[in-house]
Amino acid sequence: MSKYLTRRIVLRASAAGLAAGAIRHVLPLWAETPPAASRPNVIFIFIDDMGFADPSCFGNPKLKTPNIDRLAAGGMRFTQFYVNSPICSPSRVALTTGQYPARHLIHSYLAARSANRRRGMADFLSPHVFTIGSAFKKAGYATAHFGKWHMGGGRDVQDAPLPSAYGFDEHLVNFEGMGPRVEGPKHTWTQTYVDRSIDFIRRHKDRPFFLRLFPNDVHDAHQPAPGAEAKWKDVTKNPFEAKFFAVLEEMDRQIGRLVDEVDKLHLAERTLIVFTSDNGPTDWASYYAKGFTPPGFTGPYFGRKWSLYEGGIHMPFIVRWPGRVPAGRTDERTVGAAMDMTPTLCKLVGIDVPDNLDGEDLSEAFLGKPVRRKKPIFWEYGRREGYLRPGNKDFISPPLAMREGDYKLLMNQDAGGAQLFNLADDPSERKDLASSKPEVAAAMRQRLLAWRQTLPDLPGEWEGIDFASIGYDPVKGIISPDGQPATPPKRKTTILDLPALARLAGRKGAKPVRREIDETWVFDGRTDGLCVPRDKAPAVAGRGITVWAEIASETPSGVVLAHGGNRHGYSLFLREGKATFSVCVDWKRTTIQAPAPLEGGKGVIEASLARDGKLTLRIDRKEVAADKAAGPLAANPGDSLQIGSDLVQPVGEYEVPNRFRGTIGKLELRID
Repeated sequence: MSKYLTRRIVLRASAAGLAAGAIRHVLPLWAETPPAASRPNVIFIFIDDMGFADPSCFGNPKLKTPNIDRLAAGGMRFTQFYVNSPICSPSRVALTTGQYPARHLIHSYLAARSANRRRGMADFLSPHVFTIGSAFKKAGYATAHFGKWHMGGGRDVQDAPLPSAYGFDEHLVNFEGMGPRVEGPKHTWTQTYVDRSIDFIRRHKDRPFFLRLFPNDVHDAHQPAPGAEAKWKDVTKNPFEAKFFAVLEEMDRQIGRLVDEVDKLHLAERTLIVFTSDNGPTDWASYYAKGFTPPGFTGPYFGRKWSLYEGGIHMPFIVRWPGRVPAGRTDERTVGAAMDMTPTLCKLVGIDVPDNLDGEDLSEAFLGKPVRRKKPIFWEYGRREGYLRPGNKDFISPPLAMREGDYKLLMNQDAGGAQLFNLADDPSERKDLASSKPEVAAAMRQRLLAWRQTLPDLPGEWEGIDFASIGYDPVKGIISPDGQPATPPKRKTTILDLPALARLAGRKGAKPVRREIDETWVFDGRTDGLCVPRDKAPAVAGRGITVWAEIASETPSGVVLAHGGNRHGYSLFLREGKATFSVCVDWKRTTIQAPAPLEGGKGVIEASLARDGKLTLRIDRKEVAADKAAGPLAANPGDSLQIGSDLVQPVGEYEVPNRFRGTIGKLELRID
């Protein structure tokens, strides 16, 4: 039974982030050769906190990284590659989902529950979203993730999913993830990850595999093997830098071991290797306080980790695939981002992806043909207090940014403080053009605001802003001179989990019981459960509706969730032990039901009504019933929303209140 639904306050995320989306069919770029010989393996190496110029092939002035350099010499360097956040968790979410991380309510690093809640964040990435791991697994690839995870789990978040919930058959993580964790001192971790990677490759060398190696050696605190930093004391007087050089050198050696194994097994021409980093190098204030600069190099770029200036988000990027990727070449034209990797890698191996991804397919660039991206790249970081900031105050950037062509704009939440740079002429972001090119700044500001509108809002973040003065409103969107929306407002997905619904109910009709790692809600079958008044219930007219619930019922009947009545309403309930979903549209009821009772009364049920009226019922993620209703609900229900019963007029063919007796471990109501 799934334990993977986060407990959250009322959260709003964009429909693009959560809707299933239409499937984009792709033709694999290897289709012109025999599939058995050419279906590529993929290895993705994602370094933690490595700056643009930390590898010597990107300009490290003090240390050589011969194995990373060898990877670049055998493939291509890309010099215009970005990550989608200047901090770890959201950067990894973008890479994993192909979408902007804030769509999944992960816009800073994941921490303890209280810190996540304070910043309006989920506790972990939902396992129900499309991920690159699941896509490769579904396509028949062996999949593995070895290294830092940091998309949920650790600290006091012990109910996060395992990496297997996102498609990774094998996994080994550090303390910021769930499941098997690496042991031993930190300086041995990457060796362990590479040992596991080599073993995985050897066992799957005769079938396609997808391997992610996510080392975190160069994330401080840097902990080299005893005595390893001694050789660097003549190179630098900065003791922190000496430790950094020691761990970077060892990480480079371990990457070399992995690549050597691929070559030794004669897999090089069948294996695409991608190398990059998750954000810029560290910038804790403690380094400056001790009289030293933080270790790590950003080359020509201003800013470091936690900053939307180039040094925080502009990363080294290498692709190797002998015979397909031109060797020894540098692409200085293709502007790419981490979110592009999901559609790009899927295209290269012939995997279908949803149309709602934010990333773009850059596969032609990997094969030596520079690509001009169709859409800008947007960033947001630092919307409220509690975000980590650079120790060097000059590196603290405005919280919103975008790049379109050669221009990059940064600005504050209220659209003030705009900074405009032409990166082709000024990669170091020293010459602000906002005042000299006001028309460029104004156009980009409007596009950035329009994009910002598609992201989830955090409570109170729009307070005190004069929207008329900036031509923008968070509800209406961009405002034209006549005060009307210049673009249609975009609907945002509303997500309500069980604790959130309980708060809306205003009284307890069921009680939460703390279990070992999470929380379940007990319904005794004698009271009416939870009742959300009509004025507090979500608006559902014309919207898609999904109810997701993990239940254990003690009886063969009972309502899990009902909203409305027999004119306009929807209800998920049990009848004869079978999961059943009824929808009423203008008095017309349509019902779908599972063919068999839940085994032992337990299961994970997902019932959905799409905007086109399609009804779908899934048990433990497998579709068991489908039909077509008259359409979405034509009006908002006149009755309240209940969990554990149905009051007043029944939605389904049962007598009210049809109380549920048992437990609900997790529940999510999603309105698209």
